[in-house]
Amino acid sequence: MPSQFSSFTIRQANPRDVGYVSEILTESFYRSADRQVHFLHRCFVDMVYPLLRYGIMLDLSSRFGEKTPCYACLVATHPANKSLPIATLEICMRYVPAQGHQNFWLGREMQQHPYIFNLAVHPHWRRRGVAKQLLLAAERTVKQWGYSQLYMHVLEDNQTARNLYDHVGYQMYDREGNLNYWLLRKPRRFLLQKKLRSI
Repeated sequence: MPSQFSSFTIRQANPRDVGYVSEILTESFYRSADRQVHFLHRCFVDMVYPLLRYGIMLDLSSRFGEKTPCYACLVATHPANKSLPIATLEICMRYVPAQGHQNFWLGREMQQHPYIFNLAVHPHWRRRGVAKQLLLAAERTVKQWGYSQLYMHVLEDNQTARNLYDHVGYQMYDREGNLNYWLLRKPRRFLLQKKLRSI
């Protein structure tokens, strides 16, 4: 059932949305105007953009085709054009480390939990609350699956996203990428967790 928040509608994606969703993901992750990138890097991305988009479209189509029970792709639309997605996120089951269980030689114990990935909003629709509405819709979806915890990653230097996740109740669960941070000066990935209230 579509759910209405403010002026946006959140619904499950369908195969007709694949092209639009892949465009949003490619634009957000590879060519977003929010990021400061070198001129040559931007030129290279513009050159290979069609290939990047095609690859994302193939991945998305394969996930749609697998019919996995605990997988969802949600999209947001605006009343002006309810068939045109303007934002998206996906949820799947993913292994995350169990807190408090660590063995230096055997590695950490892992458990499967619902996990949010590929959260992206078209540049023209950012900072209007649509990402928050998608996150809240993801929580309801996960509750319907019978789970009470939800996870996602965020890069340490993505302060805008971290502020949003903090605002909707996500908390730090684990820090990853310490070696890359110290050796290569790459930002660490933070694994966030939200404990969901029962329906």
